[in-house]
Amino acid sequence: MSKADLIVDFELLEKSAKQLGEIQREFKNLDGWKDDVKSVVGASEIKEAMTDFIDNWDDNRKRLLESLESVGKMVEGTRDAFQKLDDDLAKAGRKK
Repeated sequence: MSKADLIVDFELLEKSAKQLGEIQREFKNLDGWKDDVKSVVGASEIKEAMTDFIDNWDDNRKRLLESLESVGKMVEGTRDAFQKLDDDLAKAGRKK
C-alpha cells in the first residue's frame, strides 16, 4: 500500500452512527427517573439537593444530547461523502 492509498471502513462508520443514535435515545428517555427519585426522598433538605442535582443534570444532558447529535451528523456526513467518492471513482474507472 502506498502513502496515497486511503482505506475507509464504511462498516465502522455505519456502526458508529448507529451507536451514537442509540446513546442519544437512551439519554432522551431518562426523564422518568426524576419523579421516581423525588418520590422516595423524604427529608426536605435531601429533596432540595436532589432537585438541584436533577436540574443541573438536565442542563448537562441537554448539552450532551446536542453534542451527540452533532457528532452523529458528522459521522454520517463523512460516511456519505466517502461513499459518494468511492462510487464516483468506481464509475470513472469503468469508463476507462
